[in-house]
Amino acid sequence: MASLVARIKKIRRAIVKRMPDPVYYPYRYFQIYRRVGSLAQPERYSEKIFYRMRHPLPVFSQLADKVAVRRYIAEVVGEQYLVPVFLTCDRVTRETFDALPDTFVMKANHSAGQTRIVRDKRSEDLDALADLANGWMKSDFSVRQREKHYRNIAPRIIFEQALLGAQGEPPDDYKFNVLNPGGGEEAFVFVQYVHDRFKDAMTQDFYLADLTPAPFRFRGLKPSGKPLPVVDGLDEMMRIARKLAAPFGFLRVDCYYYEGRVYIGELTVTPGAGMYALSPPHWDAALGAKFRWPDTCELGR
Repeated sequence: MASLVARIKKIRRAIVKRMPDPVYYPYRYFQIYRRVGSLAQPERYSEKIFYRMRHPLPVFSQLADKVAVRRYIAEVVGEQYLVPVFLTCDRVTRETFDALPDTFVMKANHSAGQTRIVRDKRSEDLDALADLANGWMKSDFSVRQREKHYRNIAPRIIFEQALLGAQGEPPDDYKFNVLNPGGGEEAFVFVQYVHDRFKDAMTQDFYLADLTPAPFRFRGLKPSGKPLPVVDGLDEMMRIARKLAAPFGFLRVDCYYYEGRVYIGELTVTPGAGMYALSPPHWDAALGAKFRWPDTCELGR
């Protein structure tokens, strides 16, 4: 029975993979939200994220590229918010690690989730680590969930300074979701506070711009039930997130606070590949109304 179920799932995945775009996106949306989405003329937050996945603005590729986005961040808010980089390359060999310190973070620039924290390279199988990195570069993230802005990113591996605490753990993640309604209306911001993000016990809590608990959350994410830890850099994070997101109807800015300084992890234009369903569901329409549309980029204006 188990083998039959596995076979059916494999066949279904193959069918979905071959679906043409006009079929795939409505199917995927219905699969997640259990309703028919208005994906040609989107109004809800979720519908606008799906539209972006299929019809990305050209600048989205730069924003999603973990190497190229550093220029945008440096120009808009300053180089001091960039995590220091040791090396970038388009092929990794055992010898690549000779130029690196013992501790670093290795990640792919053209995808999401392809990240490895190396706490001590002397205890690693460096050939296996190189194979992992080169395997990442062969992946095409634009076809996984059809987030098409990944298509125009040349795959590279980036080696960054590891921001690790005394126990060898990375700092908590503050994700600032900035929605710009346009028409002179002030941006609406909500914060996802992520704790233990590389562990099974990872939690995510939601707060409004004034840091009070948000009346909504993303379905399926585990809350901690604890108040938001107040760090000195929260106001600074909020300020730079608003500034980076200002040219767009929506942008998520991921920040860390480490050893008294704020760092920017990445910028995201299609969080969760559209899989984040809001709860209560009426907030999908409420946030959609704060997401300026048509989707435009006001860089240079």
